[in-house]
Amino acid sequence: MSNQISSDQDVDWALQEIMSGKMNLQNISFYNSHSASSSHQETENSISINISTKGNSIQEFCQILTTLLAQESRCTPTNLAFYCISWEMKALQSLTSLLDNNSSIKHVEFQKNIFMAQGMFELSDMLGRNKRIRSIIFSECQIKSIGASLLASALMKNDTLEELQIWEDSIGSDGAEELSRMIEVNSTLKLLLILDRHFITATPLISAVLARNRSMEVHVWTRDATDKNLKIVEFTPETSMLRIYKLNTSGSQRIACALGLNTTVKTLDMTGIKLKSNWAKEFRQVLEQNRSLKEVKLSRSSLRDKAVVYIAAGLFKNKSLEKLALDGNRFSGVGVEHLLCPLSRFSALQNQANTTLKSVTFGGEVTRIGRGGVIAILRMLDTNQTIIQLSINDDTSMKAEDVVRIFKSLEKNPTLRFLSLRGCKGVNGELVLQTIMGTLQVNPWIEEIDLAGTPLQIAGKTDVIYDKLGKNGSLVPENELLADMPLTTPKCCRVFFCGQDFAGFDAVGEHTGDDHDRNIMVPFGGKPPGSEDPGRNRLPTVPFGGKTIGAAPVSHPTALEKSAYRRFAGPSQTPKKRLLDHPLRHKHRDALPPTT
Repeated sequence: MSNQISSDQDVDWALQEIMSGKMNLQNISFYNSHSASSSHQETENSISINISTKGNSIQEFCQILTTLLAQESRCTPTNLAFYCISWEMKALQSLTSLLDNNSSIKHVEFQKNIFMAQGMFELSDMLGRNKRIRSIIFSECQIKSIGASLLASALMKNDTLEELQIWEDSIGSDGAEELSRMIEVNSTLKLLLILDRHFITATPLISAVLARNRSMEVHVWTRDATDKNLKIVEFTPETSMLRIYKLNTSGSQRIACALGLNTTVKTLDMTGIKLKSNWAKEFRQVLEQNRSLKEVKLSRSSLRDKAVVYIAAGLFKNKSLEKLALDGNRFSGVGVEHLLCPLSRFSALQNQANTTLKSVTFGGEVTRIGRGGVIAILRMLDTNQTIIQLSINDDTSMKAEDVVRIFKSLEKNPTLRFLSLRGCKGVNGELVLQTIMGTLQVNPWIEEIDLAGTPLQIAGKTDVIYDKLGKNGSLVPENELLADMPLTTPKCCRVFFCGQDFAGFDAVGEHTGDDHDRNIMVPFGGKPPGSEDPGRNRLPTVPFGGKTIGAAPVSHPTALEKSAYRRFAGPSQTPKKRLLDHPLRHKHRDALPPTT
């Protein structure tokens, strides 16, 4: 049969189709009608039944529900929908009996239905013991907080329902709190959709989902003054993203507390939410405890210096966050200094506190970086070894000389790949342009510079920069330099003892012990120690993994080896003085290369 809509028939036609089983019924919809009862076929597997409000309508309704139960083997609908039905106890009991015993019905929808208090008790009792229904929807049924409480009690017992939707039923904060307690117990619910006139209903629901690490998709909407639907919060486990659109202060703090030990959220986006220092104080604990958050967006959140100080304090202990966006906030250079402190080193002996953060974004028309902020940026660029992307957007406080200093510091930075100064007013003038070109000449690791909206870009002077970036991008990556070289079996290797006073040399010496002299050998047919010419230049060989490794005779360091040695050994002493002062020199004098 094609998808053809039939003309109206009486209710008996629907009963005959149900009892015959000829039609593969999947969807049955019931409507309340002010005219005579009727039925018609909507599609090849869907029928619609209109129940009249006059005469013997309740008897007809109950007869259809009873027939569906009796003909379970022939008629197996999966979806039942009820529109504008005013439920009496007799009809509701027939429905609950059908749902209790029919194994094919998976989805039930009530739209603009009217339930008496006793009717909601009957329905919730059925839902508590039902093991077959997977989805239930209430839309404009005015169940309110009492109905939400009854549903919550039922779902504490139900371990099969996967989807719950409540649309425009004004469950309020009390109903939301009851549902949140249900979420703490129920681990099988996969989808929760709520549309309520009170936006505060979102807070207890999403807090419970986060605190209990539920893999539950959550969408909560509200209505504004113009009767327009607005989303408050959404969480999608597939993307591990929590997006919050509207919350009050207490709600934001409650969600921050729930995130402390959460493992399901990897991206937190609170862009546009007004946050205060009390929230930032709670979020500091999140950064210190949470091990799953990878990205946090707090753009345009009205954060001031005190709030940024709390966030920076959390970064000192954080070991997971990779991206942080704080652009469009109201902090000053003091906030910038604290923000970049865990990403900087203040002496050669100090370790960088945070080594996991890869991308930082701040700036904005209301952000005042100032002189102190510029100094903090320069220190971070000079000492940081992990930041790959730095974005300073729409800044109006930095001057051209500050931008010049930033690009000068990039000449020695080997890690930064992406720099954004989008919309910054200080990117202006010939000096800035020449400095950028000079930096790109000596630093080939910079892959992208975003200067959109800057005076330099508006003047059309950034094309040469992007041309230069394109040439740098054509360089062979470091990890591909050896890609085409043939693989050979190593015969020997050169050992470098680098760091402060040949760190590790003592460990090698202690490991070899008294056998060190007889383990020293020259590969490729060279003579053993003691028999070589006094002036012959040799490097020591030591056992490694059961085999002896060493250097070829008359083998001099290559330019690359010298460069690596200078880079890692450090300038604390000259190589000659280190060799003369080392205790192993006197024990194995012949094994060491002559000092010249």
